[in-house]
Amino acid sequence: MGFLGWHAVRDPEEPRTMAEYRIESTRDGFRRWTARNDRGAEVRIAAADDDAAQPSFTPVELLLAAMAGCGGLVVDRTARTVDHDDLRIVVESVSGPDDDGRLGRIRVSYELDLPAEDARAVETFARGVRLTHERYCTVSRTVEHGAAVEAVLPDGTTAFQGG
Repeated sequence: MGFLGWHAVRDPEEPRTMAEYRIESTRDGFRRWTARNDRGAEVRIAAADDDAAQPSFTPVELLLAAMAGCGGLVVDRTARTVDHDDLRIVVESVSGPDDDGRLGRIRVSYELDLPAEDARAVETFARGVRLTHERYCTVSRTVEHGAAVEAVLPDGTTAFQGG
């Protein structure tokens, strides 16, 4: 099966289709990596405190960016009748000692000036955002509900399985 990438918001009446995702990361140096997809896009990954590796994303920043990107792509479909060309999506999280090495609460803010006098646009946009997170944003739904994770060693044995 070939790489399908992000799929459009589907009609709930249509049967579900399978989506396949694949990212390859290669080591460029100590705590420096490059992730690539099958379409040739690249992103640099490094520690935030490595000045020589900047500009780059940390893995957590990439997760938050994926939530923003997925939310934006889906809102383009779910709220397409509302002008949202100036939409800005900000994703934030603060982790504390009680979060046990995981992100704390994640806040996704959709920043857009909607005309207050146009109640239909406000309602349509709010519905689009709600549907984005309730049904269609694969990243947000996976973070919210969790996913099974399996780490496979070079010899094919499983080193870790959880979720």
